[in-house]
Amino acid sequence: MVPEVKKCTVTQCFFNRDSECFARGILVGSDEPVCETFAESSQHTRHIGQAEVGACHVTKCEYNQSMSCHACGDIEVKFQNNQAWCDTYEPR
Repeated sequence: MVPEVKKCTVTQCFFNRDSECFARGILVGSDEPVCETFAESSQHTRHIGQAEVGACHVTKCEYNQSMSCHACGDIEVKFQNNQAWCDTYEPR
């Protein structure tokens, strides 16, 4: 089962509405667990549907197996260091 984005507090993102993510799927990538799907905007999506983790390129995360997220529960995204950040990230 693919984890969903349980909570996102990055309110300046286009896909965020009421602390929920409505992107069809997010990409967590690069050397740090940043949400590469983050799109800064004062407008917000009208799309209805819960976002899932489409892929994760952070191979040093405990939950990453073959570039797929296998966190036991759903993930949370927050704003940290001027980036949307996967708060569920757990280093190996």
